Amino acid sequence: MTQAFVLNVLPNPWERVRALKDAASFVRPGGHLLVVTRSPEEITKAAAAGGWARHHDGFWSSEGKGTFQRGISAEEAVLLGGHAGLAPVGSSAPRLSLPGVSHVLLGRVAG
Repeated sequence: MTQAFVLNVLPNPWERVRALKDAASFVRPGGHLLVVTRSPEEITKAAAAGGWARHHDGFWSSEGKGTFQRGISAEEAVLLGGHAGLAPVGSSAPRLSLPGVSHVLLGRVAG
């Protein structure tokens, strides 16, 4: 299963955890969830170029439309995933080489 560019548009950390929990509910035992986000560096660059206003832990990319952006690193996605009952999967993680993108492969924590 893949969750792409979802976490970075949610303005509340607990909404991010809830989104991961929802996605994890579709992962079969032994399955994986690939989480892809815009990187912190990419969002910082876009915010500076676009004159985005700060909001909580990120930026309004368009206050008029109510759209939010926050760069999420792979490490942060792992921490959020831990709150959703997910853990990083070892060396089998796919290696994406896309500029401005963070990613991590997570699996369900046995319990």
